[in-house]
Amino acid sequence: MNLGRTSFKLTLMQVGRAALLFAAVVYFARRLGPTELGSLFLFQALVGLLMIPADLGIRGALEKRLSEGDRPERMLGSALALKLVLLSIISVGILLARPYVNEYVGADLAVTLILALITFELSEFFIQTLRGEMRVGETALIGFSLRFVWVTIGIVAVSMGYGVSTIAAGIAVAGAVTSAWGYSRCETSIGRPSPEAIQSLIEYAKFHAIASTEGQIYQWIDVAVIGLFLSQAHVSVYEVSWQVTLLVLLVSRSIGWSIFPQISQWDARGERGKIEWVISKGLAFALLFSVPALIGGSLFAPEILLFLFGPEYVAGALVLSILLVEKLVQSFDDIIESALRGMDRPDLAAIATVVTVGINLVLNPFLVVTIGFVGAAIATTVAGTVSAAIHTYYLSRLVSIEVPFRLVGWYAVSSLVMGATLLGVRSFVPVTDVVTLFALIGFGATVYGLLVMSVPAVRNDVVVPAVRALT
Repeated sequence: MNLGRTSFKLTLMQVGRAALLFAAVVYFARRLGPTELGSLFLFQALVGLLMIPADLGIRGALEKRLSEGDRPERMLGSALALKLVLLSIISVGILLARPYVNEYVGADLAVTLILALITFELSEFFIQTLRGEMRVGETALIGFSLRFVWVTIGIVAVSMGYGVSTIAAGIAVAGAVTSAWGYSRCETSIGRPSPEAIQSLIEYAKFHAIASTEGQIYQWIDVAVIGLFLSQAHVSVYEVSWQVTLLVLLVSRSIGWSIFPQISQWDARGERGKIEWVISKGLAFALLFSVPALIGGSLFAPEILLFLFGPEYVAGALVLSILLVEKLVQSFDDIIESALRGMDRPDLAAIATVVTVGINLVLNPFLVVTIGFVGAAIATTVAGTVSAAIHTYYLSRLVSIEVPFRLVGWYAVSSLVMGATLLGVRSFVPVTDVVTLFALIGFGATVYGLLVMSVPAVRNDVVVPAVRALT
C-alpha cells in the first residue's frame, strides 16, 4: 500500500465531503432557520451516539484482524453476526423509547433513526473491511458518496418545501446505498461464524470498544447536552461553528486512516523504525495546516458566521475560536492515536478514553448550565488536550516519538506573520461581503504558503517527501 497516494486520495475525499457538507449546512441554515436546523443536528447526534453501543469496537477489531490475515472469511462472518445482534437490540430500545426520542429531537423521527443507524453502521462496517484488506484508498469514493447522496436528497427536498424529516430519510438512504457498494467491493467472503473468531474479535474489541467511543462522544456529546439544557436554536449555532472547524482535520484524519493498517502490518513484523518515521512525518504534515487555521479562523470568525450562515449565528464566534484550538490538538492526536491502535494496544487507548470521556461528561453539563454553549466548547477542548497528552505518553513507551518542534515553530511564526498582515490589510479593506471575506482568506493562505515554503527545513522535510510519496 502506497501511504502517500492513499493519504492523498483520502484527503481529496475529505475535501469533497467537507465541501458538500459545508454547502449543505449553509443552505439549510438560510432556508430552515435555527430551530428546525437544530432538530436535524440532534437527529445526527443521536445517530452518532447510538453507533457506540451498536458497534462496541467490532468494526475496529475486524479491521485489525483482517490486516493481520487471520482467518479473514470467518472473521468477517463472525463480525457481521455480532453486528446484527447489537443493531437488533438497539433498534428495539429505540422503538420502546419512541415518544421520548421524538420529543427530544422535536420531530417524529424515531423510525427513521433506526433505519439510519442500521444503514450507517453497515456502511462503516464494510468500509472498515476494505481498510482491513489494505485497500484504504478504495474507500475514498465510497465515503464521498455517502455524503453526496444524503446532501443531494436534502438540498432537493428543502428546495421543494420539505423539512427535516426528508433530510433524515436521505441520510438513511445514503447509508443503504454505500452499504451495498462497500459490500460489493470486498474481496473477503462472508464465512460461517465460529467461536474462535468471535473470541478473537471480542479480545480486541473489549478494549477498542472504549477507545473507539472517543471520537463519537467528542463530536456529539456537546450537541446532545446543549439540546438537553438549552434550545434547539443554541444547538444549531453551536453545530454550525463546529462544522466550520472540522475543515481543519481534513489532512490529519486522512493520514490517520492511512497509517493504521500499515502500522499494524509493520508492528506484526517488528519494524519499529518505519513506525517511528511515519509518525514523525504524519505529525509534520498534519500540523502544517492546523496551525495557520487557528490564527486565520479566529481572526475572521464573526465574518464567517455572518456572511455564510446569517446574523443569527454570529453568537457562535467565540465558540468557533475555542474549537479551533481543540482541532489543532486533535490534528496531533489523530496521528498518535492511530499509531497506538495500530500497534495492537487498544487497552492503552481505552484508558485514555475512560479518562477523557469522563472529563467531558462532567465538564460539559456543568459548563453548559453555568456559562452557556461556550462551556461545551471549553469542555471539549480540555478533554481533547488531556486525550492527546495521555495517548502521547503511552505511545512514547512503545516507540520513540520525534515531534517536529522546529517545523512547528516555523509554522507558528509564519502563521503569526500571516495574521499580522491580515490585520493590516483589513484596516484598509473592511470585510463587507462574502467575496471580500474569501479574497482575504485566500490572500492569507498565499502569504502563509510563501512564508513556509521559503524555509528549507519545511521544503526538505515535509513538501519533498510528500511529493515523492505521491509519485
